[in-house]
Formats: sequence, C-alpha cells, structure tokens
Amino acid sequence: MLLSNLNLLATAPGGVAKLRELILTLAVQGKLVPQDPADEPAGVLLQKIRAEKDRLIAEGKIKRDKPLAEIGEEEKPFELPQGWEWVRFGEIAGIERGGSPRPIEAFLTDDPEGLNWIKIGDTEKGGKYITSAGQKIKREGLVKTRMVFPGDFLLTNSMSFGRPYITQIQGCIHDGWLRISPPESLDKDFLYTLLSSRFVRNVFEAAAAGGVVLNLNADKVRTVPIPLPPLAEQSRIVTRVESLMRLCDALEAKGQLEAAQHAQLVSTLLGTLTAST
Repeated sequence: MLLSNLNLLATAPGGVAKLRELILTLAVQGKLVPQDPADEPAGVLLQKIRAEKDRLIAEGKIKRDKPLAEIGEEEKPFELPQGWEWVRFGEIAGIERGGSPRPIEAFLTDDPEGLNWIKIGDTEKGGKYITSAGQKIKREGLVKTRMVFPGDFLLTNSMSFGRPYITQIQGCIHDGWLRISPPESLDKDFLYTLLSSRFVRNVFEAAAAGGVVLNLNADKVRTVPIPLPPLAEQSRIVTRVESLMRLCDALEAKGQLEAAQHAQLVSTLLGTLTAST
C-alpha cells in the first residue's frame, strides 16, 4: 500500500521525511545495495584505520584513547551482511568536545587574522557543510577551545541534538559541538549517511546524559557500536542514497513523480522491503 500510493507521501504530514528515514535505515543495515563477495571485507579496512591511528599517535598528532570494550551480542540490534563489521565509533574516529574561552565577549574580534568561531547559527537548515563563520575570536582564546579543520565532522551535542555537519573551514568550536575526525581511509559521505540515520540518532539518544536537555558526552559517543561495510560498498551505498534522495526532493517539490522516477523509487524500495524483516 505504501509503494502503490507513493505520491500521496508528498501531501501526508511528514511523509517524505519518513521515506528519507526508511532509505537511510535500509542503507546502514546493508539492504539498499547488493553485496559483492569480491569486495575487500571491512575487517581489512579496520586494520588500515588502526595503522593510520597508530601512525598519527607516533607523530604526536593525536593522543591514544583508552581501550574500548568488545561489543557484546546484546549490543547488536540487527544482523550484518557478510563482510561487514560491528565497531565502536571511537575505534575509527577521534571524538572530542569543543570548549569556550569565557567570557566569550572578551575574546570576540574583528581582526581578519582572528580564528573562525563556528556556532550552530553558522549552519543552514538541512545543510551538509559549514562554509563560513559569522564571528572570529582572538588567537589567545585557543587554549580554552578546540581547533577543527576542513573535513572534520561537527556533531551538535545539545539543542538540535545529534545533527552532523562537515566543516569546509578551519576554526574553533564551543562546547555545544563534538568534533569527529574520521580517518583518510573511510568514505566521508558514507559516514555522513550513517550519522544522519535514525538508527544512529536512536543510539545517541540512548547514550545522552542530562536532565531536561539531552547532552551527548564524548566518552559515551566513543562507545557507540556502529555498522561498518567494506569500503567499496560504502561508495555504492552513497551513490544509491544520493539518487533516492534526489527523487525525494522531486516528490517534495512537485507533489508527485514522473512515471520513470516513480518506477525507480518503487523498484529500489520494493526489492529491499520485501526481502527485509
């Protein structure tokens, strides 16, 4: 019924948003694209990531994290396809909280040589990248904050909690952000897909600490189990997700899809849904 009445999603409250959630859920569970037995398994990718981290530690560029416990069977919410691995987030990425020099007003500056002060207000609704910052801080404030670099992921840890962005600028972040530094050997667009999924948001919400406002603790985010596909499959997943999201954009914008677009979306989702529990 869902698929035969697909165009009705455009006018149903939150309909297209639910469809996007479904696409991302299928993606991170390995059900959106077929597996290729010839792909180098994720276990080999993990070895490369660990070797990269060891090299950066030896060069003094990052610190060695505390060892993380093995993932228990009770922590695995679904079965992974052949070649995938469950891994704790901190094993594949550096995760650090930002900080703020106080009072911040004393550190703000109009000096063009100042450091970009990246705030949640510098993001665009529904955007993926952070391309500019509206304010700068004095360089002496650096000891109380944290630098981020192009290619780093920023994750909001309160308010619009859990929303990922990729920064394209260098700057500093306050303690409303978590900085995630992915390894070179990981597909960054796949990581963005993973962090945008309802599955990861649910895990983050369960890990969040705090009273009225949820707050993500960097140490807890490091322990979160995530599914890791082979690198080649990461690329295929990204290509398929981007294609389907464009169809969602068209559905949202025009209220309906052309016949060929409708057939593409239905054929992709029908096969995965009928094969999926």
